[in-house]
Amino acid sequence: MISLRNVRTQAVALTMAGTIAMSSILGSGMASANGPVNLAPNPSFESAGSDFAWARDAKGTGAYIGMANGFGIDGQKSVYIVGSDPANQGWPGLETKEIIPVDSNNEYTFSASHYAPGNYQGLPWLDITLYNSDGQSLGAVSTGTSPVQESANTWHEKTLNFKPAALEAQFGDIAGVKLGLKLSLNYAAAGIEDGATTVLVYDDVKFEAVKVDAPDLVVSSTGNGFQLGDTTVEVDNPVISLKMQNTYTQATAITFTVKNEGTADVTAPIKGAKVNMTKDGMPWNNGGYFMFDGNMDDYVAPLSPGEETTATWLPGIGPEWEVGQYTLQIMVDHLGLVAELNENNNVSEVISFQIVD
Repeated sequence: MISLRNVRTQAVALTMAGTIAMSSILGSGMASANGPVNLAPNPSFESAGSDFAWARDAKGTGAYIGMANGFGIDGQKSVYIVGSDPANQGWPGLETKEIIPVDSNNEYTFSASHYAPGNYQGLPWLDITLYNSDGQSLGAVSTGTSPVQESANTWHEKTLNFKPAALEAQFGDIAGVKLGLKLSLNYAAAGIEDGATTVLVYDDVKFEAVKVDAPDLVVSSTGNGFQLGDTTVEVDNPVISLKMQNTYTQATAITFTVKNEGTADVTAPIKGAKVNMTKDGMPWNNGGYFMFDGNMDDYVAPLSPGEETTATWLPGIGPEWEVGQYTLQIMVDHLGLVAELNENNNVSEVISFQIVD
């Protein structure tokens, strides 16, 4: 009696027979002198045994996940997945065994070459499982299932772009990932008959940091103090007199320094706002925003990488201010006018001060 596994394996072997494997000049997992480093382990599946680095998981289905020798687009090996019926536990395939560390300030591209035999045309699915610094899973992102099937019997490339900083609001701090190469069994999306056997081959996996030139604004420091001539005396939680604030030489100022920690100039106007403001422990906001324009600051465009600009603000000026204890933070680029490497590091430490008559 011939098992379904044997039928599927023979189908793959027969379909692939005679196909010429193309070996990469650089070799698997390497990069050119000026190219990005491939972070995917064993990306062409040339290493076996303990160095294979990928875990196979049928996800409760009857899927078979195997190695194809003498067939690949990069080297002499590839992996294939044969499946038919889902089990509502996810799609069958492979995932990296170890968590790959990532830098939240970087952008990454996850890609893999895939091949589908003509009579068993499988649907590719790439996913990235996210982990925090404690190794706890936070969730996953994926390419999803495309409703359009690509041409059979030829290699194609599937790509998933990944920017940790853009996902942190939803998932929290992302410290590492696992890469997934799956066979989607969402047949309805592509008009495939339920229960049909499909096959998908993967090779030449890449996970690379993408070099992006962009600014990155952060509030690098804050200060509270009053003037003694040309000298600023720093005071934690300063006591600010409403009467004295109207005389500049007697006023207490709040200063905050914005630094460009990115890789490109800031040429647009820089704005900031007071956020998370409280009065006597209760939410409070007197509105308005700060404009870095050379008036109450030393900003002269452009703000190049590594450069800073410091703004000065005098609280307690205006009829809305009352006696009390205040806290707040400063958020630079609160309107998101500057496209930054990291959009989640624009808020300062907490600033506190007391207002008295």
